[in-house]
Amino acid sequence: MKLKRVWPAYCIWALFIIFDVVMVASSSFFLGLFPSDKKIMYTAVLTVLGILLMSVLMVFFGKLYDSIEEGVASREKLFDILYGLLLGIIVASAFILRMKVCANGILEVSGKLSLYENAVIGGTNVTPENDLLSIVYIFILRGILFLTGNDINVALVFEIVSFCIFILFSSASVKMLLGSLPSIVFASFVSFMPIFVDRFRIPSLGTDNLFYAMFSVELFLIATLLRGTYLGRFKSKVWIIWYLVVGAVIGFMGYTDAGTLFTVAPLVFSVLFIAGQEIKSGLIKLAFIMLGGLCSFFGMIIQELGPENTLNTLVKWAAYYFKNLNTFSLFMIYTDYKIIYLITVIAMSGVIIGFWKNRKIDRVSPWLLSMLIIYVTVPFMGATQMNSQIMVTIFYGFVLACVASLITVSPDDDGLIVIEDMEQGEAQADTADVNAVEVTDGKEEIEEIAKEIVNKKVSEVITKEKEVKEEQRFVPEGMVLPMETEADFRERDEAPRMKMPKFEGTISLDRKAIEQALKDDFDIPFQPGDDFDF
Repeated sequence: MKLKRVWPAYCIWALFIIFDVVMVASSSFFLGLFPSDKKIMYTAVLTVLGILLMSVLMVFFGKLYDSIEEGVASREKLFDILYGLLLGIIVASAFILRMKVCANGILEVSGKLSLYENAVIGGTNVTPENDLLSIVYIFILRGILFLTGNDINVALVFEIVSFCIFILFSSASVKMLLGSLPSIVFASFVSFMPIFVDRFRIPSLGTDNLFYAMFSVELFLIATLLRGTYLGRFKSKVWIIWYLVVGAVIGFMGYTDAGTLFTVAPLVFSVLFIAGQEIKSGLIKLAFIMLGGLCSFFGMIIQELGPENTLNTLVKWAAYYFKNLNTFSLFMIYTDYKIIYLITVIAMSGVIIGFWKNRKIDRVSPWLLSMLIIYVTVPFMGATQMNSQIMVTIFYGFVLACVASLITVSPDDDGLIVIEDMEQGEAQADTADVNAVEVTDGKEEIEEIAKEIVNKKVSEVITKEKEVKEEQRFVPEGMVLPMETEADFRERDEAPRMKMPKFEGTISLDRKAIEQALKDDFDIPFQPGDDFDF
């Protein structure tokens, strides 16, 4: 997906510079490696050098990719196959790693054990659950336990599988919006970043991983919508249903966790700025998405306590998620992975110089704005998953994917070439299909005509042969037939007209006279025993 380069993109870029400089400086300041009396000076030097180094690397890798871009484009199918294999290996490795970490960790399972107790088949120790995520978790886990039997280890495997589903769908979303290489970068980051692996060292049950999986599905649907719109696939009015479905998923997730509304909003509104699309078309799509979201959200609000208590339910929902906490904590200050976070935020600074590699299109602004919104909403958001350390770190991975995308973008790409090429390709494909159909039909018609002609010729030949056979007479060699006259072509009455003579009595034959006559008919004498052919 490629967006038009408009003025909001420059504003987002400027805000991200401030954000990233603050992140690099704060991570350096609290790193604990500098003497206290010169900490500020060392922090400033490390910040400047880190950002400059990343900028140089961005230019170098950008030039390197430009030199091999044609070769990569010519082997696109091969690289798609390699991407699928590599992504599968990464997800499988992430699953195996978490299984081993969980097996070697603490044996006792902790966390929200009521989720398992309520899902046990035939269990009696049931604890009422009020939040939607817990209800969905119990429903899914009960279905799995029905097939596997009651075993708490199955619940732990379900936790791991849920996070792997998050990796898979999120990586697919990044591929559609940013490209294959950014997708691999993101998948590797969330699969092997220590903070994501450590969560499984202490076996614990909770709805966090299920929420991440649901959030990744929401991102996947939005990415599918944006990608399809960019490629011009959703032009028919029938696709209005698809816009409503995507909006319904957004509304449902907004009811589940209000933080998702702010996080995915930049991606949803980017439908207005897709390259090669008129603003009117984007507004229509956005209107139907919002309509589906509002219907889904208020439907969930109404089903909770009924239509008569809609206002009270809405106030209760808002009070739960929106609180003026007036707290802001930089989690990277207190983590055990300060150096890893420092390297991460320095790598994120590649956006600063990479943003200018192509000045015609934009890919990364929605992701950067989502990252900024997460930090801005932290002080006044209540119990939401979106401002947790895990989710913020996940968006660090999205920004790293943006850095990889800026490396692979072509400086001369205007965002319309792909559309034109694809439209021409589709038109050529349609024309080829039509021609193929016409050629096939023509061949069939020719074969039918040829068969008719052959059958006709054969029948004519057979008829002529029959006529020839009927008219053919045996003529001995040397015999001369009389010439036919006009009278011979007239119709003749074949009834006999000659008067036949009548014989009465007996006829006597003189055999001796006949034999003597026969002897006299030959010019040469013959004797008994001579052989003649008659």
